Amino acid sequence: METYNKEKAARVWQRVHESATPLDNAGHLPALIAGEWTDAVTYLQLSRRFQGRESQLLRRLFEEEQSHAACLKGIYTLLTGEQVTHATPPPPQEPTEVVLRRCYGREMQCLAAYEQHAASREYGQVFTRLAQQEWEHCRVILELLGKLKRK
Repeated sequence: METYNKEKAARVWQRVHESATPLDNAGHLPALIAGEWTDAVTYLQLSRRFQGRESQLLRRLFEEEQSHAACLKGIYTLLTGEQVTHATPPPPQEPTEVVLRRCYGREMQCLAAYEQHAASREYGQVFTRLAQQEWEHCRVILELLGKLKRK
């Protein structure tokens, strides 16, 4: 029978702790959820400023952001056993171009957070999918910005 090697056990546990992702602490998820919900409300409001295909694109972004918030809420519930709540933000009142620019920045922030969590053993595939959708949202925002008519 082998003897217990404390140094070897300590090295193994250190590697285990180093490989743990920040997702092991759900404390940052409420902020991500609130951000996704804010984005959803913003896209819904923006969809009313456009017509046709552009309005439909923004409506799709609204639905996908709602889905992102729901996924994050599900992860939070699994990690903590609690429900997270958020307030509905007021709709944006700035010019469309300003709102779209802010949306692009928010999408990039979410993208970075999701890519950071893509290595999670339990939720990595979910975060990878969310990141892919955020890339698509960035593309749509750029397309909309490119089509805006300057006054």
